[in-house]
Amino acid sequence: MDLIGDLELMQELAKRGSFSAVGRDRGQAPSSVARRLDRLEAHVGERLFNRAPTGLFLTATGARKLRDACELTSAAAAFSERDEADGVLSGHIVVSAPSRLGDVCVTPIVMEFLKTHPAVSVDLHLTDSVQDLDRDQIDLTVRIGANAQDHHIIRRIANNHRLLVAAPQYLERHSESTCVEDLDTCDGLLLGNAPSWRLRGPDGRVHLAKPRVRVKCVSGDALLSMCVAGLGVALKSFWDVQGALKTGRLVTILPEWTQADPADIMIVMPDRRLVSATLLKFRDLLEARLKSLLSQPHSDWIA
Repeated sequence: MDLIGDLELMQELAKRGSFSAVGRDRGQAPSSVARRLDRLEAHVGERLFNRAPTGLFLTATGARKLRDACELTSAAAAFSERDEADGVLSGHIVVSAPSRLGDVCVTPIVMEFLKTHPAVSVDLHLTDSVQDLDRDQIDLTVRIGANAQDHHIIRRIANNHRLLVAAPQYLERHSESTCVEDLDTCDGLLLGNAPSWRLRGPDGRVHLAKPRVRVKCVSGDALLSMCVAGLGVALKSFWDVQGALKTGRLVTILPEWTQADPADIMIVMPDRRLVSATLLKFRDLLEARLKSLLSQPHSDWIA
């Protein structure tokens, strides 16, 4: 019995959710994939997946066993890696991050790591969906203000400072806000379904600003484009608007007022006892680079 191969198959089934999809990926008949799962379940002595017309779904036992499967396959991969006594890293890691943060901050760090370690390969998932680290076989993810499960390891990197910005052409057509109460008359570009901004002032006071809602959108990229185009005021992360601030396409409004609610940027990993040296090395580099970038004083971002 190829236990490691069977555990890899279990991870694929959890991710894809059907015998047909995994069969296509592997170039095998769905019936062959199903028989192999049957043998694994017989070996375990419990059902790992519920079969339904709409697909495969992990049982409670299957969800627990999936975490073990991820740990064992990671250990097998680490065992198969080259001896790293000479400082050469190899192997494959799977990394995910929110789309915009990934584009701006994470991708350059991945590129640096790959250039330094040519024997390493990376799957980089840039998505605004919160992925399940076990089901989707993610080795490491970067998250903004999202909770993780109890069995995950969380490393806080920095606070995600957000400030109010607008384009100069918008301010030419509208009076610039001189106090936080003036925001109630501005054109707001709001992320998601929130109808307001909770802001904290220099004295610690929290104010709920309720602008005229010009646009609601779930895409941070789209809101940034609309803001640069002069359609209104947006509450954006420092790292997201640094380029536009430096070039003058955007300016800050009431810079002493920032988002009141915390939105920490974190590195999250599954709690696996055996982690490859390649993944640990990448985590350390990612943490160091993100801390250096995101912990800079605000004035340094627009200097």
